Amino acid sequence: MSSSIEPYTHLTILQFAAASGAALSFLAAFWLQFQISGRRRAALQDSSAQRTVSISPNWAVGNGVFLTALLLISRMVDAHRITLPLSDYFDAFLLLGLVLSLLWAYLRWTRHLWALATFLLPMIFALMVLGIVLGLSGVRHFGAHNPWVAAHIASVLLGTASFAAGCVGGITYLLADRRLKKRGQAGWDLFALPSLASIEKFTRHAIVLGFALLTLAAITGIFRAVRDPQLMGRHWYFSPKVLLTAVVWLVYGSLLNMRLVPILRGARCAWLSIIGFALLMTVFVLML
Repeated sequence: MSSSIEPYTHLTILQFAAASGAALSFLAAFWLQFQISGRRRAALQDSSAQRTVSISPNWAVGNGVFLTALLLISRMVDAHRITLPLSDYFDAFLLLGLVLSLLWAYLRWTRHLWALATFLLPMIFALMVLGIVLGLSGVRHFGAHNPWVAAHIASVLLGTASFAAGCVGGITYLLADRRLKKRGQAGWDLFALPSLASIEKFTRHAIVLGFALLTLAAITGIFRAVRDPQLMGRHWYFSPKVLLTAVVWLVYGSLLNMRLVPILRGARCAWLSIIGFALLMTVFVLML
């Protein structure tokens, strides 16, 4: 990549502020949703309670999407590369935040899964923070002009979004299961959580899609490593990144059989979806 691209893909103070503002907007939306749910619960318990008007979480999410999209577009224009989100960690995680925002919009207007949208917001915040950290760690270029590299990064990005959704589903499942056990206690009816069956179905679909994309990412990554041994070294298959990715693949592969193996259903499936995503995030941390 030519040196003229370097100044444009470097993370500036203004870009850092915009990305931080976008991430905080998603976190603020999560807090606002909790505030609204708390007021609704209080109004149901006490009809004389005064309802106060608060900022809609939709506005906070919209602000986060606007800042993210504006930042991503400006960096693409400055770099003169439409493939920039597939060329740098920071830009890739910006695009990941936008993809999950679309999922949030879908869940927000799906009646039986709308609570999942609320718990997706802190996930978007956490991933954007990780993207900022990766961006501050230095400029890294993937050479997305190569079709194999572009396919590899795109499958990793979309697979990560799917596994993030599965992790949110796992967390929500554990919360719903806990609420059933603590029914009647204060604080556990704050959200009308979906049924356990609906959450498990959502998590399963997210894992199936993510596993297919992770497999595609592994195939394209192996092809590139074999074709260009100097890229990752002769013994690339022993690198911590590759070995941990293989573990992630096995964890999610085992969850594909959750419908056939009863022991993998319920809370165990939820925990494995969370553990698998944590391991996947560790792979990104190893890139620092």
